Amino acid sequence: MRKWISSVLLAIAPLACQEAAPSIETAATQTSASVAVADRPLVRPRDVPPPEAAVMELPAGVLDLARARALALEANPDLQASVARLEAALTRIAEAKSFYFPQIVLAHTSNRTLLAPDQLSRFPQSLQSQFVLPELTPNPSLIDLFNLFLKQLPRRSSLSTANQNSFSDHSSALTVTWLLFDGFAREARLLSVKHAHRAAEMSVSDMRRLVIRAIEAAYYQGQLGREQLRIAQADEAFSNEQLAIAQRWLEAKKVTRAGVLNFELRVRAAQAEAIAATALMETAKVLLAELMALPGARLPDGVELAPLEPEAPDEMTPPVEEAWVDTAMAARPDLVAAQYVLKAQAENIRLAKGEYAPELSLRGSWGFQKVSNMGYSDDDQAAAVGVEMRWSIYSGGFRTAQVRRAEAEWREASAALEQKRLEIASDVRRAVVALREAQQQIELQRQNLDAAQENRTLVEREYVAGKASLVRLNEAQRDYVRTDGDLAQARVRLRRAWSELAAAANVYAEASPPNEGRGL
Repeated sequence: MRKWISSVLLAIAPLACQEAAPSIETAATQTSASVAVADRPLVRPRDVPPPEAAVMELPAGVLDLARARALALEANPDLQASVARLEAALTRIAEAKSFYFPQIVLAHTSNRTLLAPDQLSRFPQSLQSQFVLPELTPNPSLIDLFNLFLKQLPRRSSLSTANQNSFSDHSSALTVTWLLFDGFAREARLLSVKHAHRAAEMSVSDMRRLVIRAIEAAYYQGQLGREQLRIAQADEAFSNEQLAIAQRWLEAKKVTRAGVLNFELRVRAAQAEAIAATALMETAKVLLAELMALPGARLPDGVELAPLEPEAPDEMTPPVEEAWVDTAMAARPDLVAAQYVLKAQAENIRLAKGEYAPELSLRGSWGFQKVSNMGYSDDDQAAAVGVEMRWSIYSGGFRTAQVRRAEAEWREASAALEQKRLEIASDVRRAVVALREAQQQIELQRQNLDAAQENRTLVEREYVAGKASLVRLNEAQRDYVRTDGDLAQARVRLRRAWSELAAAANVYAEASPPNEGRGL
């Protein structure tokens, strides 16, 4: 009999371990194609190369923006965390589907009953069953007196004939329960987790968008630092030239010591600007290394950022604001995710209301039960089949509170969706304003730079000829350096604005926007 029970257990175990849904790998492959706005495949944690591999792919030289984006999308921890949340959402779908399948439980119970001392003897009852009073007198009070005497006898009398031994009982049963109806709560739960899964898919795509935006912001910061370093080094070189001239003139007694000290101050001021520009560039490299998940958040030695390229004609084309807003409303994954969250909350309301309906279940069991030992025989087996209906009539307001909470969460999700629409429109419009300002600043600062350069050349000649003062030369040089720096900042702001606009509309910077160039 025990061998037969073991064979039943071996037959049931595979059924208990089967999944109610496809594996995560299969489902992730099927659902990755349904991400509407993502143009890259989902990156799973095990597919990410180790940090050492990323370093091997960064030889000394120039790191361009496209390469930095690709490495960040492969190894960024925030992106991998969003993929893990997607897998968790996928498993919740399998959990919700499990409610449609029968639940099979194999249980065994063994009990050892130890009798308490007060239960070991039932002498009064047994003694009364053995003695019958003869009818000696018609007065029943004598019988009552005798019964009262019997109750005063010691309970642990040796005259007791009760069973004083402890005993054991064993039971083994296989139970199958199949939920037939629960007020459509299962359907609502499944739809809710499916909407949550779709929202998680959109979150992966949105995280990619944010990673690209962060990479581009850090890269452009590094390019700005590089441009400021170039300007500071040029300023230092100019001041060194003037310092050499002033020292010769001092020896010839054409200028005083103050003229030499002036250019020494200019040299040290330029060196200070170069230090600040180098720090800005190095900080940008640290941010890039962090986003690319490089060990220690550090770029390998010898890796440099590309210089600013000349502006392309389409970069100087003013964008069409409303067209970009329409594109963003149709393509932003976080907006789609908010819509799915709202749908999931609506299903949660149905799920909460389903608690008011009765539950109907089909139940069946088969097993064995025996006292004293586990030597089951055919006479010890039993089976039962039945239908169970459970209907909670009153729960102290618990179900009502659940419905009200679900409705409040739906209203919160609805408000969040509307706020997301406003946020997207605001992102696009602010990026357009910054873009137009940068385009205008570039045109203006280019003209100013040409004028400042010509003015410095003229003042320098006059100073050498003794027709212009040292103060005038300092002013001309400061104007030129400031204008060159303003132009560099405007050029970087232009690229940052295009990056922000592309991120706001979910049109990645490496791809060409739809319609006519960048102006849509």
